[in-house]
Amino acid sequence: MRRYRDIVWVAAAGNVFTVAIAMTVPLFAKIIIDEAFPNKNVGLLVGLVGLFFVLQAIKLFVAYGHDFLTHYVGQRTIFDIRRALFSHLQLLHLSFYEKERTAGLVNRVIHDAASIQQFVNTALGTIVTSLVSLVMSLGIMMFLNWQLSLFCLATLPIYFLVVHAFRRQLRSQHHDVKERQSILAGLLGETFAGIRVVKSFAQEDHERKRFVLRIKNNFYSELQLPIISQKMVVWLGMLFVMVYAVVMIWAGIGVIGGSMSIGGYVAYTSYLMMLFAPVQQLSNLIQVSTNARTGFERILSLMDIRPKVQEDENPITLEKIEGHVSFENISFSYDGRPTISEITLDVKAGEIIALVGPSGSGKSTLMSLLTRFYDVDQGTIRIDGCDLRRLKQDSYRQQLGIVLQDNFLFSGTVEENIRYGRPDAPIEEVRRAARQANALEFIMEMPEEFDSYVGQGGVTLSGGQRQRIAIARCILKDPRILIFDEATSALDTQSEALIQASLDRLMAGRTVFIVAHRLTTVRRAHRIVVMDHGRIAEVGSHDQLMEKGGIYANLHRPQVASSTSSALGGEPEDTIPFEASFSD
Repeated sequence: MRRYRDIVWVAAAGNVFTVAIAMTVPLFAKIIIDEAFPNKNVGLLVGLVGLFFVLQAIKLFVAYGHDFLTHYVGQRTIFDIRRALFSHLQLLHLSFYEKERTAGLVNRVIHDAASIQQFVNTALGTIVTSLVSLVMSLGIMMFLNWQLSLFCLATLPIYFLVVHAFRRQLRSQHHDVKERQSILAGLLGETFAGIRVVKSFAQEDHERKRFVLRIKNNFYSELQLPIISQKMVVWLGMLFVMVYAVVMIWAGIGVIGGSMSIGGYVAYTSYLMMLFAPVQQLSNLIQVSTNARTGFERILSLMDIRPKVQEDENPITLEKIEGHVSFENISFSYDGRPTISEITLDVKAGEIIALVGPSGSGKSTLMSLLTRFYDVDQGTIRIDGCDLRRLKQDSYRQQLGIVLQDNFLFSGTVEENIRYGRPDAPIEEVRRAARQANALEFIMEMPEEFDSYVGQGGVTLSGGQRQRIAIARCILKDPRILIFDEATSALDTQSEALIQASLDRLMAGRTVFIVAHRLTTVRRAHRIVVMDHGRIAEVGSHDQLMEKGGIYANLHRPQVASSTSSALGGEPEDTIPFEASFSD
């Protein structure tokens, strides 16, 4: 909030002005009761009422101004917090997202941040109003009757002790409630994301029971918050009633005895309300501030997480990558479990490399290291002779193209999804990329053509259509290094045949890594790298590896058998995948 301190000071000044005007109301009442009524002075009455009206009108306009400034500061502060938090989350490593529930993160960005905004909006006004009211009312009360005022002042510490006792309970309860709500948000997000699985297995009733059980567990925890707050209000209310009763008797005896006027009695009891009302407001602020503090602690816990993949202090930007990739004795462990061990591989610019091997052999991990989603534990990956860790991350990844088996599309239009890698690309190039990916025909048949919405994750498209949009997105990006997880695996035979030539043209002159599933793709590679238990087991062409009779040959035999089965009416050869995937 420090950057908005000038606005805060202006808002505070306006707040002080409105409070000062409000403090004059009992004085108006005292003068009217003690002076205008006994002397039947109509002019004084009208003059006082007229002045009262003018002051209250000014107060309303000033109050509108400082309320607007207060809410503006609150909104700007929460805007800055959300922007900083989202930017930080974008920098965090993939392993963080693999362990955190997406809906839980959304809950922190939206709801925890909103609790801070509520505190800012409430605190700026309440603190200034309460402190000014407290000081001014106590000062006027001392002027009217200093003995009574000392008694009232002596009770204030008891008031704050009660508030402090309940504040500790509220903080603990707020933390528990927020954690429970975060878990609930994660459950909802998981259920909605997997709604197709839920329906296909007819588990709606199971999910409904699971959700009801969760909100039932949360019910009493969330109920405790208003109960604790209400207990605090009751204790504070009882304390005020006791003090007020003593003051009424004490001041009343003074009126009867002639030491205090009726107007003074009315004014004093009114100022007593103004003395304890700010204390009550500050106690209510405890509820809001405790909620905000809990939310802020949860946000800070995210901000304190340091990205495992750090940008170099003086990063190198390669304007155009040639594509020479060198893995030099690299090793990598995931959560203490070795997944890549002492791999050395030199890939020339423009070379096509196929990666094959059983599931869990480390193929996708090797590609994750190449994209620098993770950093190697030892060894070096070099791009055109430069250490990958020295390269500027965004400029490097802008020259990478990745097409997976299950490609994610954003909830926008077809055009926006194709443009994702190059938002400024002209529509002619977007169309050309769609044509080369064999996507133009079905796009033109959609209701709004390129302006048609694909839904979250591309749910309005078939798997093959989503794949072709992803390929068009990669073609438009025109990367120097390509990573394919069998880019045509989601296409039918006819569509695959139509775009295979386009993919060949796309791969020409570029360095390509293919996590291979089909023999047609493997045979297109210059070299086949066979991985097993995080190591390179074999390297060579298809014929060389078949002649060797090792792991590759063993993986190849089921596909040969399926080819024979195909001739007898079984599945065709190219539909039988290796036990390998980008997510192994």
